Amino acid sequence: MTPSQADAIAQAILRPDNKRVAVQQRQRVQAQHLARQRVAVAVSLVGMALGAAAAIWLPMTYAQGLVVGGVLSFLLAHLGLAWRERLRAVRSPA
Repeated sequence: MTPSQADAIAQAILRPDNKRVAVQQRQRVQAQHLARQRVAVAVSLVGMALGAAAAIWLPMTYAQGLVVGGVLSFLLAHLGLAWRERLRAVRSPA
């Protein structure tokens, strides 16, 4: 194999094609979604603890406080993350 043939093969392998770019884009979107879900779950766990603590003073059971606090904080986290994404999209349109 001549050096020019080896160079041509290497260029063909390293050249980005549509399938590779599509797979990288899909993986990037999945990673962003997973990171967003992790943040929302972490906030939800804190909300569950706060809901359980608030259940002591409110007329509800401990389990109800866990559920209400977790659900409310999860929804607030998703709203906050969506708002942050929207702001980021407006600031950098590229």
